[in-house]
Amino acid sequence: MANEKLSALVEANIESLTELWIQAVRSDVRIDSDAALSRLELRDHVPAIIEEICELLRADETPSPTNTLEGRVKVYLRFQQGYRGRELAREVSLLRTKMLDFLADRCANPLMNVDLKAYYPAARIINLYMDEVLINAISAYSEAA
Repeated sequence: MANEKLSALVEANIESLTELWIQAVRSDVRIDSDAALSRLELRDHVPAIIEEICELLRADETPSPTNTLEGRVKVYLRFQQGYRGRELAREVSLLRTKMLDFLADRCANPLMNVDLKAYYPAARIINLYMDEVLINAISAYSEAA
């Protein structure tokens, strides 16, 4: 049930989370490849990735190669756009951080009535999702080399 509550919270804030992530990517000095992308190209699958994570949260389902399609699409697109692997990894890391920070901040509000025991499963799903994206990226970039 806590995952449903947190999923609804994240889902209601997809646009603001996406915007926070875009700002983080644009200001990160370790990412250069984003300069060639329009705002729409940079944004690409991030809202769909967040939605896919929300679906996993609602279902209390562990991310795997079969249920992280949007993350795999992001890897493919960034590869096609000429991103370096480390920049893609940084983008994924920033999305993970923005999502976890958002949840931690909201869960700290006593009115949310969400404790660490409820927060942890959601954070675990988010972390495992991002790990699946990174695993896919390592595979894609190493096979292309």
